[in-house]
Amino acid sequence: MGDGRSFICFPVSQGHLVNIVAFVPSSLDMEETWFAPGDVRTLAGEYRGWDAPVQDIIAALDQTFRWGIYDRPPLPYWSRGCVTLLGDAAHPMVPHFGQGAGQSIEDGFALAVLLEHAGREEIPGRLQAYQNLRLGRTSGVQAASRLAGRFYRSAAGNPSDQAERMREWMSAAAWIFPYDTEEAAAALLRSVN
Repeated sequence: MGDGRSFICFPVSQGHLVNIVAFVPSSLDMEETWFAPGDVRTLAGEYRGWDAPVQDIIAALDQTFRWGIYDRPPLPYWSRGCVTLLGDAAHPMVPHFGQGAGQSIEDGFALAVLLEHAGREEIPGRLQAYQNLRLGRTSGVQAASRLAGRFYRSAAGNPSDQAERMREWMSAAAWIFPYDTEEAAAALLRSVN
């Protein structure tokens, strides 16, 4: 991490593949697709001077893809009548905290609890309750993800200082992980019944 860039790799497909994500600044508008071809040589140039493992991983690539990361502010509301949004449609997140899918799953659990046994006439109120329950949390996770991206691309400090800052920062963000969406939704239902 550092110097306006970050680089991460992690195993996927039960360890059979490695996903590599390289964040570099760009002033270009990107096509909204997961399949826009990139150029391995251009990517290697973006990481010239980085540690050998990063350069070795890039040198081993046959192909790369590129896509834009666009940040969106939290929406003021998600639900109207019998219609609501969930996941990225309601709260798109930059990927720096790995919470986009997790927050979508939490949305699904909240909706399942809040809509179970709801009569047709109760649905608008339940969807409003879902929005009220989830909006603050997802906005907070969006903000944490945005800050993580800034941190990953900061060049401030030596590696051991950055490692200590990361430990402190991750400790401060620990509120995200133990949250029990199902219980929060059930408690909300109990409080209005």
